[in-house]
Amino acid sequence: MNAPLSSFSKSALASLILLIGSVSWALLGAGLQVLATLQLLVPSLAYLLPIPWIGYGHLAPLTTFLFTYGWITSGFLGVLLILIPRISGIPFRYGKLLSSAALLWQIAVLIGVAEIIWNGATGLISLPFSRSVTYLFLASFLILGTGLTRGLGRSWKSGPLLPRLYLLAALLALPLGLGTAELLLRGGLAPGALQIIAQLVWHSFLHHLWLTPLALVLLFQLLPTLTGRPVGSLSLGLLAWGATIGLGGWIGMSLASEGPVPSWLQSAGVVATILLGVAVWGNGTLLKPLLDGKIEECRRQVALRFLAVSLWSYLVSYAWLAFLAIPGIRQATTFTVVAQATQSLLLFSFYGNALAGAIYALLPASRTVGWPRHPALTIHFWFTTLGIASVAFCYAVAGILQGLALNDPGVPMSTIASYLRPFLSVVLAGQVFWWIGQLAFSTIFFATVLKLFHSVAPVAIFPLPRDEPTSSLNPVQH
Repeated sequence: MNAPLSSFSKSALASLILLIGSVSWALLGAGLQVLATLQLLVPSLAYLLPIPWIGYGHLAPLTTFLFTYGWITSGFLGVLLILIPRISGIPFRYGKLLSSAALLWQIAVLIGVAEIIWNGATGLISLPFSRSVTYLFLASFLILGTGLTRGLGRSWKSGPLLPRLYLLAALLALPLGLGTAELLLRGGLAPGALQIIAQLVWHSFLHHLWLTPLALVLLFQLLPTLTGRPVGSLSLGLLAWGATIGLGGWIGMSLASEGPVPSWLQSAGVVATILLGVAVWGNGTLLKPLLDGKIEECRRQVALRFLAVSLWSYLVSYAWLAFLAIPGIRQATTFTVVAQATQSLLLFSFYGNALAGAIYALLPASRTVGWPRHPALTIHFWFTTLGIASVAFCYAVAGILQGLALNDPGVPMSTIASYLRPFLSVVLAGQVFWWIGQLAFSTIFFATVLKLFHSVAPVAIFPLPRDEPTSSLNPVQH
């Protein structure tokens, strides 16, 4: 990945726009998320601050939108614009067009934020914005996605195969899923009960056929590069890829319970979720050996540590989804906060850590900068990791207890609310921790982009204790 900068510089501005947007939207979303959780803990805030656009009904879908389309998607596109030409060896062309498309994506996110603030969400799952925002996203992705197809170029035998296969799946999934959802849900082609089915399928496309493959592109490309080890079994990887693509669109059906969804579709969703868990285990079997014996490297290199946490979060997230798909558990937890636990595991821990590791590994390749030995690196890792772990754990336990209480007619709603209160207090603290971690990252990110300090090393490394020699601070060059 160390090709000359002049060969790939045409995408540098576009990737910078996307990454700056990603970091900025994450900070805004984190602050609004804390405000939303605070309103659940202190309901009287709705009377003290009777402002509709900061009510929980507006903030909950707004934060999900910001994290999904602003933070994660924008960030993934930004790091892929750096990574893809280095996978294929084919430089980008038309840099101004790519930059315009990157800016258009940020404008679409901004318009979506304004719409949700003033008018509220549309009520559609993973589609809380208007049709005009959909058109902007599709127009932007038409250009950015066309550029990213260069990662599929040249001979398939000349480079790593699995990252390209996951990239191919993701490039097809977003326009197919988003365009079809727009036609079915707002074009009147899915009347009545088909609406909820179309929404659940689109939700599955967004997470399991778009964001998950993009995260796997980063894991399958960056982990072998940073550890110097190849992926073991290509045949197992191809089998896991086929299962991921074939089953990812069905997972949403396992979330449907006691609704206007045929029982055979719910059963198909349960089976698909469990089988996909087996495919995830296959990918874990391929990726985990890359980290064996690399404890010291993970301790030293920021990128490798974030990617390692992302890998484990990938395994835990889909194991959790398979657990929730079990029929008895699925019915008990349908109307509980376990959905927030799933979102925390997927968005914040799996996708978020993959994105952070990719930025630390790839930004110097695009900007010819180095990372400093700064305490903000430690703050970013530990505050975000511990913060989101506490959030996911508390939502998971609270959701299970909430489900058991909801299924007991002898438990009043006031008692159920009292069950949740201590868990929400810990969730609020975890979200504040995660916000602090993002603030630390944004500080070092913008300082790096603006070159406000002397470049130390192209790979971000944690500061050593004071008694260790500084000569050991030089990381392995990749």
